[in-house]
Amino acid sequence: MNTQKVSLICLLLLLVFGTVADAKIVFSSYRDGVQGIYVIDDDGSNETLLLTGDRWTVYPECWSPNGQWILFESWATGPALMRPDGTNIRELELEGLPDGVSSIGRMSFSPDSRSIVFNMTVRIDNKEKKSVNVLNIETGQLEKIADVSAIFCDWSPDGKSIVYTEPGVAGRVGGTLWIMGADGHRPRQLLPPPGRGRFKAPRWSPDGTRIVYLHDEYVWERPQPLAALTLIYKAHRYLICDRNGKNIKRLQIPKDWRPLQIDWMDDGKSVVFSAYVGLELDKLAPPNDEFPPANIYKYHLKTHEITQLTNHPGNDDSLDWISDDVLSVTPVGKKKVTWGAIKE
Repeated sequence: MNTQKVSLICLLLLLVFGTVADAKIVFSSYRDGVQGIYVIDDDGSNETLLLTGDRWTVYPECWSPNGQWILFESWATGPALMRPDGTNIRELELEGLPDGVSSIGRMSFSPDSRSIVFNMTVRIDNKEKKSVNVLNIETGQLEKIADVSAIFCDWSPDGKSIVYTEPGVAGRVGGTLWIMGADGHRPRQLLPPPGRGRFKAPRWSPDGTRIVYLHDEYVWERPQPLAALTLIYKAHRYLICDRNGKNIKRLQIPKDWRPLQIDWMDDGKSVVFSAYVGLELDKLAPPNDEFPPANIYKYHLKTHEITQLTNHPGNDDSLDWISDDVLSVTPVGKKKVTWGAIKE
């Protein structure tokens, strides 16, 4: 086969299969009064700003497993998709959305990138109804799969299970980790509740055998006899368990590093997380404008080495990692989908 034929075949393969997703970590950051969505490589290099907005108005949820889209949330439009380079933004529409929606939680893709799972709260007659729902991206059809109180829903790589956190209640011990079938059936408690604080932000490992999650240990105290209850942090822990809740392993990350989000990295050999470094334990939290920067760090599971990936005086928060082996194989449908903004 001559050189010209080889070159032609390579060109055709690129046209058919697309390109490798260059960016590995997508994250949100509040810098210099502007909220933005950024991407960086695994080593923290090649930082690129994709999208900006006012504070808390845009933040990423996750990559699609096929690497073609980044799912993000916007207060102006609701959930939306964009390409890894920030182009081709598509707002999402949810058909059959009930009246009285007050909040929609973190979203997670199904392994085939066709559906999204998330928790939702509906307020009717001053009563809240909580549920877990699945959205078909192309049709906009919304299906309620469970009437449970859940946050941080994450779809397993084999498509069979969803892990989530039971939310905490102000003034009491927080929630723990639960798991249910992808159809919403058979919800069961994965871990017993922590003695103090709450578990949060569970994420499946790429092979689906482990779950990484966070433990904020806190107590509720009254600074003065008649003062309101105040949350006081005692420790922060970064943990991994098997998919059945056994063999819990604590990562060697300082307990005063207050985490925001966590995900797997390097195909399960590392984790990546965002955290405040410099907040004191056993004390009232300072005002928001006195918080230290929140940056992104990598923790290697075998060596326990911690590498700082971002270094900025702003707040790096929501994040999600994707392997650079993922190819954009088939195009998502070109039909434009629109989202009606939820009104409070």
